[in-house]
Amino acid sequence: MVTAEGTLTLIHDAAAALTANGWRVSLAAVHSGGTADVAADRAWSRGKLSARLRLIVRCDSRPQRLLLSSVDAPATDRLPSYCLADDDPAQRRAIAAVIDPALIDRLHAAAYPHAIAVTEAAHLDALPAHARAAAVRDAAIDEAFASVDAVRRDLLRHDLDVVRDDLEIDRDFAAGAVLEAAHRLELLHPMVITDGELWSLPDKTRRDWIRLERSSLVGRERQWLDLVEGRAFAAYAGALTRHITAAFRKRRFATAVASSRS
Repeated sequence: MVTAEGTLTLIHDAAAALTANGWRVSLAAVHSGGTADVAADRAWSRGKLSARLRLIVRCDSRPQRLLLSSVDAPATDRLPSYCLADDDPAQRRAIAAVIDPALIDRLHAAAYPHAIAVTEAAHLDALPAHARAAAVRDAAIDEAFASVDAVRRDLLRHDLDVVRDDLEIDRDFAAGAVLEAAHRLELLHPMVITDGELWSLPDKTRRDWIRLERSSLVGRERQWLDLVEGRAFAAYAGALTRHITAAFRKRRFATAVASSRS
């Protein structure tokens, strides 16, 4: 079944599997870089610290198998993330256009009290991958890779819009909300689901799922996403959920309701 109907089936099955594992699911979730066919999230908290993991899912029905070149890579992959207090030059410039320097200093003092981010305890490694491959040029895969930076931009834009609104009403309240944001972390997990068979070379092994990676021509940045065969997604979703839940439980986080401010 390699048609629009095939993609719709992948979307339906993915949404059902994630819902069954306790994720809050939405369909056709638009971001500045495109559309997630399925978006899902869950939230956790520990004291003042809150974390939310967002799954950004593209579904792609195709007639052909995907042949992928295996690669060696680090044993762990940290989940991409966003926080208003991230020490990123471009983000700091965007914040400086909205917030006065004194409040920016307070934000970063709150976020890095001992030169380590207060959100460090909420940063997690992704589900361990048993197979990895170099990414191939493909529209769905390229959009999935690009979705991480797009969602980061959207989260920053949203936070700054909220701050602007708060500043117009009550500057003290706005300052408190900015400092609270230093304790809020967004984790992002891009993935693509396909009904095409996944084969890794040179071992000629069919994979239920495989981690795709690509590197930067300049610098050491390495991006990754998970490519999952539709028939195996329910099992993958279960394994992912158990991994994330156990990691947060080990760090004494409790399940929470996601903040309405983002």
